[in-house]
Amino acid sequence: DTKTTTDPPKRILTFVYYLTPNEWDSELDGGALRIFPPFVESSSDRNSSGKNSSDKSSSSSSGSVHDAHYFDVTPYADRLVAFRSDLIEHQVMPSLRRDRIAITVWLYGRVVCRGGCSNTETVSLPSSNGLGGKRSSSNHNNGVCTDDNNNRTLPPPLPLSPDNAEKTITATERGGDKTIYVAIPSYRDEETWPTIKSLVASACHPERVFVGVVFQVDTFSQEEVQRFTTSKGSGISLESPFQWSEETHIRSITLDCRHATGPCYARHLAQTLHRGEDYVLQIDSHMRFRPNWDEYLIQQLNMTKCPEKSVLTAYPPGYEPPNGPGSDAETRATILVPWKFGQEDGILRQKGRLLCPGYQHGLSDNGNIPCLLYAGGFNFFHSSLVDVCPYDSKLHGLFFGEEISMAVRLYTHGFDLYAPPHTVCYHLWKRNPLRAKKVDASDMAKQREDVLEVVRMQLRGMGRGLGTIRSVEQFSKELGVDFDRGVLASGCEDAGLSEDRFVPTASLSTAAGEDAKTCNGLGNEDMSSVLKLVGQYMNGT
Repeated sequence: DTKTTTDPPKRILTFVYYLTPNEWDSELDGGALRIFPPFVESSSDRNSSGKNSSDKSSSSSSGSVHDAHYFDVTPYADRLVAFRSDLIEHQVMPSLRRDRIAITVWLYGRVVCRGGCSNTETVSLPSSNGLGGKRSSSNHNNGVCTDDNNNRTLPPPLPLSPDNAEKTITATERGGDKTIYVAIPSYRDEETWPTIKSLVASACHPERVFVGVVFQVDTFSQEEVQRFTTSKGSGISLESPFQWSEETHIRSITLDCRHATGPCYARHLAQTLHRGEDYVLQIDSHMRFRPNWDEYLIQQLNMTKCPEKSVLTAYPPGYEPPNGPGSDAETRATILVPWKFGQEDGILRQKGRLLCPGYQHGLSDNGNIPCLLYAGGFNFFHSSLVDVCPYDSKLHGLFFGEEISMAVRLYTHGFDLYAPPHTVCYHLWKRNPLRAKKVDASDMAKQREDVLEVVRMQLRGMGRGLGTIRSVEQFSKELGVDFDRGVLASGCEDAGLSEDRFVPTASLSTAAGEDAKTCNGLGNEDMSSVLKLVGQYMNGT
C-alpha cells in the first residue's frame, strides 16, 4: 500500500550480533533464529512435486510460527545476522541448557513508495549541456549543436555508424536490452550531480544508463551530506520524458570522508553497486559528456576484435564550470604514453598526447588506437571484466600506482586497451580544494609504503592479481619501460607512432608550475595547457 509521511515509523531492519560461547552446539544448546522466507514453497507444494522433504530444516516443527518451510540460523559466536524484519517472519527458538547472549539493533523508518504509486515524485532530466532546463531535442546547424531552451552551444555529437545514426535520428524506439552501469567515486565534490546530469542528458538511451556513486563526505555535517549526496541539496533538478528517474537509476554508498583511503577502495566500492548491466563505464565525479556517448562507446567497443577482452580508455581534455565545454571544445583523440618515474616512490607517471585529426592507426581497422596504459578516470568495458580483474580493495592510500597496477593486471589477463578515435568526455583538471593534503601518521605512511610495494612486485611479475595469459616481461618490452632500473626507452613516449602523428605540444614536465586557470576557453587550436593540467592534477599541485 502507498505510505504517507503521516504513517508511524515501523521496524524495518534487524541486526543481531551473537556473543555466545565458542563451543555453542546447535542441537544441545538450541537458541536458533528461525527464518520463514516468503519465497519458499509450501510443504504441500513441495510434497506434491515429488521432491524429498526429509531435511529437518525444510519442514516445520513444534514451536514454529505456522506450518511453513524455514531454516534455522545457529547463534555461533561473532556471527552477525541482518534481515528485513518487516518482510521476513522469524522466531527465536528457546535456549536449552544455557543463556544465549546477543546484541540486537532495530532500525525504524517508513517504506518509500517507488514506481506505480500515485504520489511518486517526478524526476526531471536537464538539457544536454548539463546546465538546467527541460530535455529537448538539439538542433544541428552546420555542425554546431545547440540547446533549444537556452541556446547555448554544445560540443558536437559523437559520430555513429550509419545504422546507429539512423536509429538515433528517428528515435521512435528508445528501448533496447544493452545497459550501461556508470561507476563514480566522489570525494566532497560539487561537480558530482552536474556530472550525472550531463551523463543522462547526453545519452541516446538514458533509460539504459544506471549510475552508482560512492559519496565520501563529512557525515557529521548534515548540510554537507545534503549538499553533496542529493540532487536537491546540490541545486540540480533532473527531468526526463523517458523511463529514467533518480530513484530507479541511481545507487549509492555514503562513506565518512575521514574513512576515505584513496581511489582504489572507492572504485572497488563503486563496482559492488553493479547489478548485471551489460557494460561498465568508470569515471571521475567531475566530467562532461558529448551527445551520443553511450551508443558511441558501445559501437567502438564492439568494433574491436574481441569486445569482451577490450577496454576503451584515455585522459580526456579539460572543461571549466559552470558553462562547460562548448562548440569549440577539443574533439581529437588522446593516447596515454609513459612520461617519467617519480623521484620519491619510483612509480611510473603517464601523460596523454593529442593526435592529429583523422588519424588512423595502421594496426587498427576500427578507428580505435591500440595503447598499453590505463586511465582510472575514464574506461569503458564489457561487464565480465569485473569478474576477471576487479579493483583491489586493499590498496589503501594508493594514488600514484593505481593506473599502472591496473594496466599490467589487465595486460596479463589478456585484455587489449584502446584509445577511442574521438574525445568522448571532458574532465575538470582543477584540483578540488576540499581534497586537502594531510600529514601522514606513521601507520598510514607504513600502509602506503606497503601498497606501493604491492605495485612494485606486480611490475616484477610477482605481485597479486596478475593473470597468466601474457607476461609482465612482455608488457615492459612493448611499453618500452624498464621498471627494475627505472629507465624509459628512447621513443616510448610515441607509443610506436611517428612524431608527425601528434599535435605539437609543450612538455608535460613543466606542469607543476602551470596555472590551473589556463584551461578556460581553450578551443581546438592548442591543447598543450590542458594536457599539462593532467600532470599537474596527478601530481597534486
